[in-house]
Amino acid sequence: MKKSILVITCFAIAGTLSILSCRKSKTEKSAFDKVYERVNDPQNRYFWEQFHNGSVENVKTVISKLEQQYREDSTNLIATAHLGFARFWLLSEGLRGGIPPQEIPGHVADARKYFAKAYEMNPNDKRLLGFLADAEMALASITQSDELQQQGYAKGLESITAWPQFNKFTIGVTFSGFPTQSPPFQQALEWQWTTLEDCYTASVDRANPAIQEFINKDLSGHNLGKKRACYNSWIAPHNIEGYFLNMGDMIVRTGDHATAKKIYALAKASPNYNSWAFKEVLEKRIENAERNTTVFLDQTQQGIDNVIIASSGYNCSSCHKMSAADQDRFKNYDWAGYFRTRDIYSVNGLKP
Repeated sequence: MKKSILVITCFAIAGTLSILSCRKSKTEKSAFDKVYERVNDPQNRYFWEQFHNGSVENVKTVISKLEQQYREDSTNLIATAHLGFARFWLLSEGLRGGIPPQEIPGHVADARKYFAKAYEMNPNDKRLLGFLADAEMALASITQSDELQQQGYAKGLESITAWPQFNKFTIGVTFSGFPTQSPPFQQALEWQWTTLEDCYTASVDRANPAIQEFINKDLSGHNLGKKRACYNSWIAPHNIEGYFLNMGDMIVRTGDHATAKKIYALAKASPNYNSWAFKEVLEKRIENAERNTTVFLDQTQQGIDNVIIASSGYNCSSCHKMSAADQDRFKNYDWAGYFRTRDIYSVNGLKP
């Protein structure tokens, strides 16, 4: 009798725990929901407004708002990741916004800290791994640490293996200003070429890269998985144009102005080229390509028409800035829904 009572009691407890478990599973938010419910936070909206406006003079305010949010909840993935992104924006364009050079090491260290924390929180987002690699290599350059340099480069290669369409550019752009005969520059330029194969077509004639038919597509309404890095979107409304501007600049530095002109011209195949804020910059590049084979190697030069885009203070803006026409095009765009439906942070894993 006592044994049967004990068995019944055990079943009753098990049943109660089962009910409680079911109730918990119905009310507890998934990791996916926890992330995407924060997309439309005021701090995040402010980040994107300033970033799309190219308002680097407000980047410290962006950082301050995100830091306050992070202090209130250090498990907020979006705030953590964007503290890394905002630091990279400041480092890429901050001198144009009046950021003192002596502040750079601290911002590099902070970028590394926040990207490392964000990647620890969400190792599915291989963008974070690529930017963490860049931060570690930048910090290694400042601290003269060979060990950290090797560590960062290894992370960069890992990020490229995971998402080549995105991270070949992320890692390669950091080497775009290196001496043209150096192994890092040569590798970075090779990555630019092979990204075209990863993105558009397996066969690219480097003497005549006529791939306009693959570029001139408006795929903003499609869920492209890894290939979203290959086309324009709300996040980077001129991703295509900025890519070919940077790649053309790298080729100009090698002295091959004829091929550089063909690469620059590919930007014109973008369906959004006419609304690009840097259209005139690119057309001057084509006109002055031969001249720039010398000018782009002169470290004393200044001004966007005389230096490569990666060193101009407009590196991020060349892909991400929205012109007035872009702002009008996206006026009623459900960007928060876009983040969620495309799983931009790869919470559920990076889709092929």
